[in-house]
Amino acid sequence: MARVALFFATIMLFVVCLAQAGDGSALIIERCLGCHGMEKSCEVSTSDPDWWKQTVLRMVEYKTGLLSENEAAQVAFFLADKQQRTTLCSSN
Repeated sequence: MARVALFFATIMLFVVCLAQAGDGSALIIERCLGCHGMEKSCEVSTSDPDWWKQTVLRMVEYKTGLLSENEAAQVAFFLADKQQRTTLCSSN
């Protein structure tokens, strides 16, 4: 019984992680690209999540209500992953 519960908990965690990555992309498209393109973000070489978090929070300071704290974390998580970030670079 415990193994079944652990199995389902693992699957749910995996699904949540995938959903968060997708949400980061959608949030960037819906809320960030209205003010600027992805050019600068695509040139950045760092994958440091803390650096991206600070950068996203700085953008939120420029435009009040742009992203909630959770949404900012999702965007930063997405941008910190170079492979994910480049999916938006090729479309911009």
